[in-house]
Amino acid sequence: MADIQKLLDEAQRLGSLIGSQEAVKTFREVTAQIDLDVTAKGLLSEFEQLMETLAMKEATMQPIEVAEKQKYQSLQQSMAIHPLIQKLMAAQTDYSDLMRKVQESINKGVANPTSGDTKEIGATPSKIILE
Repeated sequence: MADIQKLLDEAQRLGSLIGSQEAVKTFREVTAQIDLDVTAKGLLSEFEQLMETLAMKEATMQPIEVAEKQKYQSLQQSMAIHPLIQKLMAAQTDYSDLMRKVQESINKGVANPTSGDTKEIGATPSKIILE
């Protein structure tokens, strides 16, 4: 039980350290700004709904209509020129890069707790999902 508590304590320390990184702070700030910007929030919501519709159509082998393709292009262009959405995309990229590096380090530690070298194990462990 003491080992589990030590693991949980270290995980909380890691979470705090991750939360203090500039990429995470920036991502949180921009996300909060998006929530207050009706136009940006609307564009993102509309884009997400369209992407779900297109994915469903693709999965069921239904044709994608010309109007849907045009709407997709229009939304992409609108989002590309919206300054706050540009900031969001950059912040998401930085956050994802940070979390990918953290995940890779965790995977190395899980694969071989003593040396961190995954080559000795011969298999890559499953990913631990971090949000």
